[in-house]
Amino acid sequence: GLSIGEMGTSDEITPNERKVFRAVGRAHVATNLPIFTHTENGKCAEEQLDILESMGVQPDRVAIGHLGSLVAPEVEVHKAITRRGAFVGFDRQGGGSDDRNVPMILKLLEAGYENRLLISADFGVNAWPNWQQNGGPGISRAVTVFVPKLRRAGVDEETLRRILVDNSRRFCAFVPKIPRTAERRGES
Repeated sequence: GLSIGEMGTSDEITPNERKVFRAVGRAHVATNLPIFTHTENGKCAEEQLDILESMGVQPDRVAIGHLGSLVAPEVEVHKAITRRGAFVGFDRQGGGSDDRNVPMILKLLEAGYENRLLISADFGVNAWPNWQQNGGPGISRAVTVFVPKLRRAGVDEETLRRILVDNSRRFCAFVPKIPRTAERRGES
């Protein structure tokens, strides 16, 4: 599906980053495209959501990215984001952070937030070691490497299906806005 992303923020949000987030909020209001953000290891997650909401974005159309990189055993920020109705992105899975992220996901599941979790693998500029032709786990590593770790930790198949299929489907669902010209003519 289409989405607006991955725009991000630094350790502290700069004025230009605020400007970009406000512009993204306006673009979302005009299009209804979902928004997926980039955080620096989870920093400024709540502030990102604050800016987007201030522009009229509904939280259930937002995924705050890279929250698996935020070392937070009690998942306070994660819970705060999900309580507000946004999605939490564990989107660098299938690698070195897995052992830290499994207990964090289990805490979110215990707290009842399975409907706000997104799991994927992020492939950036230096991703070449992860490609299968280079001996890595490949682009499907979130499913082939990380999901088995969740199974071994006791996450059942129905919960995994809800996280991997249903949540992704809900987040990526796209219902376009009525073009402004049609609104002016009284069409719908």
